[in-house]
Amino acid sequence: MGSNQSVLKAHGYELVSGQEKMILVKNEGGDQFVIKTLRAKKEDVSAFLQKLNHPHIVPHKEIIRDRDCLYLLLEHSEGGDLAELIKLKMEGKVTFSELQILDWTVKICMALKHLHDQQIIHKNLQPKSVFFTACGTVRLGEFGAINEWSTGTQKTQTEALSYVAPEIFKGQPSDEKSEIWSLGCVIYEMCMLKCAFTAKSTVEIISKILTSSYEPLPETFSEDLRQLVKDTLQIDPANRPSVSEILMRPFIINHLYEKSAQTIEELYTNLEVLEKLADGLEKVHYNTTVGSLAGGVVGLAGGITSVVGLILTPFTLGASLIVTGVGIGVAVAGGIASGVSNITKMVNQRTDRQQIKIMITDFQEKITSTSSCIQNIQIAVETQKVFFESKISQSNTQSGADLASVGARLGRGLGGIAELVRLTQVASVGRVAAQTARAVRVAEAATGVLAGLFVAVDVLFIALDSREIHKLRGDYASIASQQQSETNQESEMAATNTESEQKMRSEIMKFVKKIRETKEELKKIIDELNVELKKIEPEIKS
Repeated sequence: MGSNQSVLKAHGYELVSGQEKMILVKNEGGDQFVIKTLRAKKEDVSAFLQKLNHPHIVPHKEIIRDRDCLYLLLEHSEGGDLAELIKLKMEGKVTFSELQILDWTVKICMALKHLHDQQIIHKNLQPKSVFFTACGTVRLGEFGAINEWSTGTQKTQTEALSYVAPEIFKGQPSDEKSEIWSLGCVIYEMCMLKCAFTAKSTVEIISKILTSSYEPLPETFSEDLRQLVKDTLQIDPANRPSVSEILMRPFIINHLYEKSAQTIEELYTNLEVLEKLADGLEKVHYNTTVGSLAGGVVGLAGGITSVVGLILTPFTLGASLIVTGVGIGVAVAGGIASGVSNITKMVNQRTDRQQIKIMITDFQEKITSTSSCIQNIQIAVETQKVFFESKISQSNTQSGADLASVGARLGRGLGGIAELVRLTQVASVGRVAAQTARAVRVAEAATGVLAGLFVAVDVLFIALDSREIHKLRGDYASIASQQQSETNQESEMAATNTESEQKMRSEIMKFVKKIRETKEELKKIIDELNVELKKIEPEIKS
């Protein structure tokens, strides 16, 4: 990015990787972001981005202006994209089940519904635009509109050709129904590990798309999933379901309910992990003994590393976080080999910070996603009620056979009934809003509570950095260069260390208090989500 790095640095970002394919920067806390350089007007981009707030859409953090250039910062998806994951499965390096495919499909649909409800078309739906966070949450990104505004190398049309709806080749503009075709292609590829429409030439691919000629899913997949793919890949757009209709299919509603119940149980378990973290840090505070090198400060930091590493390892998802060995060479050169392991732990504090932040992020993503799932279930259930009530009110003009037919349709579920979607938009708008309002408030409350814990993490580890690593590195360098006054130096270090230790113990206890306060607030939030889910349980299981 050349001299433009100074602009990003002024906003608190440092370049990590400047490769053409992906420019990565990080902030002071170590969080990474992808940068897209845009040529669009700031006002146009801002209006677009304000509508992209959803747990399953890649967060677009901010826009930085540099003269006539705009830098759009997006959260980096450490888990890679769906295209990479499909390739890994083809190579036998990962596995995922139909249940996992269904879950990803549902989350993509939820993101699309959020967009379509605001008349936004993604325009670039394919496996490369479906991302995963470090915690495994699915997020939709790589919007076609943003790519069009980008000043970087544009993707060739042939890359995305296999996901283009047939009507587009006939000159019709992209709309919600053409996006449903692309969705069908993505689902198909997750199942079959290959594109639905492939051939040796562009002409052949287009011919297959225009006739919807593809190898059907084998019967090893469920009938519901096979029918969904078949419905989304209908040649006539009018015969394809809307994303709202898809989300109201009975097997989708059941999945949303089961997944929400499972996630709430996981959240309660994670609360116990949070309590263990607080208990462990409290023990560090009270039980750390003075170390052989620089007293209790090193012991405190080493204890924090041990506690965080032991308790939060599951939240790293097996990821290898690389740390540098700054300071170790100086210590060895100074003849203080006994302190090397402790100094290594000190340097690993950045890893500790990231592990704690992954845990907090996991809470955030699970709560906001579950809230969104519950909202979708509530919409489906409330729509079903409105539909049934409207039919009952017409009973005087309907035969018993007609009502029996309606009852049978409702018993099987809501899938494929376009009238229900229209009713949601008209008769039940107020009732749906009332039902979903609480779930929305719960997600907002969780965001505020967890934001406070994020700040507390940074405060603690900034204190560790300033009072520990920088202090000790200076002390060790001093010891190495001033062997003549070693005894005096050690005495001064011990005196300074006592003061630092007391300050560090205070910081640890402040953090422990914040963890416990957060845990209590999160429990209330998770309890509320559980209450909302239990309310609709009878409707789902009836």
